[in-house]
Amino acid sequence: TEAAERDEADATGAPVTTAPTVPARLFETVGDENWPHGGVVQTSTGRVLFFYDGAQFVCSATVLKQPARDRTILLTAGHCAYQHSPGGRGRFADYALFVPNQVDTRGTKSDGDCKNDPLGCWTPAFAVVDYEWSTNSFPRSVAWDYAYYVIPNDVESHTPGFIHRGQPELTRLLDHLVEPLPVDFGWEHGADGNVGEFTHGLGYSFDKDPDFRYCAGGMSSKFGIPNYENLWIDVCLMTGGSSGGPWMKDVDTEGRGTVVSVNSWGYASTPGMGGPDFSTERGSKAECLLERAMSIKFGEVEGNGVVVDDC
Repeated sequence: TEAAERDEADATGAPVTTAPTVPARLFETVGDENWPHGGVVQTSTGRVLFFYDGAQFVCSATVLKQPARDRTILLTAGHCAYQHSPGGRGRFADYALFVPNQVDTRGTKSDGDCKNDPLGCWTPAFAVVDYEWSTNSFPRSVAWDYAYYVIPNDVESHTPGFIHRGQPELTRLLDHLVEPLPVDFGWEHGADGNVGEFTHGLGYSFDKDPDFRYCAGGMSSKFGIPNYENLWIDVCLMTGGSSGGPWMKDVDTEGRGTVVSVNSWGYASTPGMGGPDFSTERGSKAECLLERAMSIKFGEVEGNGVVVDDC
């Protein structure tokens, strides 16, 4: 038989080819649970600790795939990098730490002790936000609630964690150590029949610290303010601290997918999470701002960040 002939061929040592296993796409609706799949998104997403006058605040961020070789770029929310204040008195955080895969910490909560985290911590050199984020207060600012932290690809930016203590030969360059995630600025909600696109939102909610959490469901949209149509995941129950974590489409069991937005805001008493629309075609400045984050020279930045006014 054909099967017997295949078995006989196998026994002779002739090469046998098998189709590669394709990771399964994830479609289970989730309100707020621990992320169970590990994989790429767990190591590429982490806790952001940022500080104003010694006070610690928490958000989430993701390592993005991009071509600049001298730096690693993190995507987060605008309010995780720059604090708006009326009268032009807003400011960037005094400094920040990025802790990837913090869920595997040997500690009990978010803290600045990099040694108890698996990969340690990285210190960004500066942050980048859009001018509109710096000049508008919530909720008028939600369309620009995205920012980038820029980390030099230099070992001086890294404080090793416990894995490096056991394996000192491992690279200490962040975007070499983890797999950066792609972002799609050309994706448009509602175009080509993708209304209700199944979307995962992920991040580190502070009330579940230090767990890595996620929600997942069909994407819709909501006019949180009269003149801006936010992207919306109506089943999402994640809370503060998850801000800045990625929204991803086409997520699979290996934790890969494509970033299309970030956790931005939600209501205090009802479910749902809003995210800014990243579509360049629809007027988003997120792509332009990433290009600025890739090209700004380290030695030209005064203070802790750059407000970009030419996107």
